[in-house]
Amino acid sequence: MATTDNRVTSPLTGALLTIVITLAMVMPLAAQDDEWKEPTAPWKDSFYPFFPSLGNNFPLIALHFEERKAADYFARVPYAGLLSIDAGTGFTGGRMLIARIQAPLMKKDWRLAASLGATRESRLGYYGLGNGAAYDSDLETDAQPHYYRARRTRYFASAEVSRRLTGPLWVAVGGTLEHSNLGDLSKPSLFRTDFGTGDLTDTDARSRVALVLDTRDNEFNTTRGVFGQVSVGGGSGGDGYSRVGADLRGFLPVREGTVFGVRVAGSSASKDAPLNARFEVPVWEGEVPVLGGTYSNRGLPFQRLAGRGVLMASAEVRHDLLNLGDFGAFTLLAFVDAGRVFEQRDFELSTEGMQVGGGGGLAIRLLRFTIWTFNFATGPDGFQFNAGTGWSF
Repeated sequence: MATTDNRVTSPLTGALLTIVITLAMVMPLAAQDDEWKEPTAPWKDSFYPFFPSLGNNFPLIALHFEERKAADYFARVPYAGLLSIDAGTGFTGGRMLIARIQAPLMKKDWRLAASLGATRESRLGYYGLGNGAAYDSDLETDAQPHYYRARRTRYFASAEVSRRLTGPLWVAVGGTLEHSNLGDLSKPSLFRTDFGTGDLTDTDARSRVALVLDTRDNEFNTTRGVFGQVSVGGGSGGDGYSRVGADLRGFLPVREGTVFGVRVAGSSASKDAPLNARFEVPVWEGEVPVLGGTYSNRGLPFQRLAGRGVLMASAEVRHDLLNLGDFGAFTLLAFVDAGRVFEQRDFELSTEGMQVGGGGGLAIRLLRFTIWTFNFATGPDGFQFNAGTGWSF
């Protein structure tokens, strides 16, 4: 039943929460205590070019090198351990160098995820702060082509250790040290209007503790199960800040080759958080760029909305058009995404001001290790195309 202030009992939020709670009740808890086996496969290396996206810098020409220790065939993850290095550069000044270590099955009941890297986004989207940040295409002209763009350089080192408590329940503790520099481009821009010509430089030492429930049948290509996490943390950036977050996802097989998935997620940081902290939300063994783009709202441009709080929800149907088993698959997508940010006002569960987008797409899975997604959507700012690696959620 809806209320006049559009809070949690509003139709959209209430329906999404009902779906997710129902999924959580009907999905059996996986007996994950028995899944671990001593990894016996040898380490194998691979080296290949690829063309990733770094914010609005797409594509980058990049090289990928990895050492991978394959997991047991029936494990929930495709590898027991992985060391990878990605290096790339783009046509507009974007570049990256990132090393990652992931060890989900190297030791019973423990997981490790760590990264070390540097990135430069020369076309970071900046449309202002808050849910009411406006977009006017007439302001993007030959004289000011980067009106809604800024540049950002990040140097970071992060590590997260997870320990199984029982069955599918984990506790994770992580820390990150990041140095960021944001500035305007050479032409007139909204970023220059809001912050002047000087760069915004910040060093943020942050930590996070999360409780994670994971009953998914497969982390790489999920077809059934529930994933949920709640976290508390904070950082030294700005004048020091705290952050809380939650993420709940459910997956249900509708028929052979067809999966229905939903997600409801939110995060809120205190008022002293630095600008850089408003563009990503930390999650288990990673982060989600918000709000807009492949991993948050495909009906909005990448990072279209920025604020110290964010609320988002998604529903998606994945249908295998052609499934070649372990060799790969071609999958059709249909989705609806909704979300909003909070800047001046505090976070709340509300559908007021929700930005809604929807569309379809194509996912290509190669073997058991790579998924590419191509999304075509429409939203408040018109048609959007975005691409990514891995599922949206």
